[in-house]
Amino acid sequence: MLIYRFRVVANEHDDFLREIEIQPNQTFMDFHHLLVETAELRNPSGAVFFMTDKKNKVRHEITLKTTKKQVRRFDDDLGEVVIETVTMPLMKDSKIKNYVEDPHQTMNYEFHGKEIITMHIELFKILQSETLVSYPRVSRKTGELRKIAELPVMPVTPESSDLPPLVRPVKVKPSPAIPNVAEISKLDGIEEDLDEIKSIDAELADILEEEAPEKFEIDSQVATTEDGEDSGYGADDQVEHLEDFGDMDQIDERYSNYREGSDDY
Repeated sequence: MLIYRFRVVANEHDDFLREIEIQPNQTFMDFHHLLVETAELRNPSGAVFFMTDKKNKVRHEITLKTTKKQVRRFDDDLGEVVIETVTMPLMKDSKIKNYVEDPHQTMNYEFHGKEIITMHIELFKILQSETLVSYPRVSRKTGELRKIAELPVMPVTPESSDLPPLVRPVKVKPSPAIPNVAEISKLDGIEEDLDEIKSIDAELADILEEEAPEKFEIDSQVATTEDGEDSGYGADDQVEHLEDFGDMDQIDERYSNYREGSDDY
């Protein structure tokens, strides 16, 4: 049985080289899986083989997933260019031999993942298969694809109000602004005028003395009635208040004595 040997190089990765041997009856899906494995590609969202001619013009597209595309073609019956929607052939249904039209057939492979990796593939040898060998296989391997550094995925945290008190984030108050050293240094040349300070203190003392309230003396005089007679209450006499009595019985007894001794009642 014949074997196709393809040489694979990667754009923007000069040291990457693979030689892959595959049977003509195997599919592009087999080719795709081997490329993903040998190049250590991860998480494909899509992939496409572009079959090209000697001028690198795309003749066929073979996709990993079902893809529809609008193409322009000339309709002989209408005599004009028409646009129609076609479904691209799938890798799993497309055999290698059905798309090899040249002894040096070329194709481009695009891998769609975290980034788009493009590889150029060329058939450079057709040979007899070896017995007891499983195909497809990598017969030569040089270099690796440069890996893109992946940023760590930060866990999504709930709002602070949903967190228990002990783990609720603490709001940090901003630090006060530090004065500019150049501005502070301007104050170093200022000298105090002692005479001026004494003058200010003297003026403040005068102002405070003028605004001080007048002092009133309370004379211990005997209170008199309108006729000039002694009212019976002197400065040392104390006016009786309800709180001077222990309870209401004492108030009633005192008030009763007053009524009995009064001539007006």
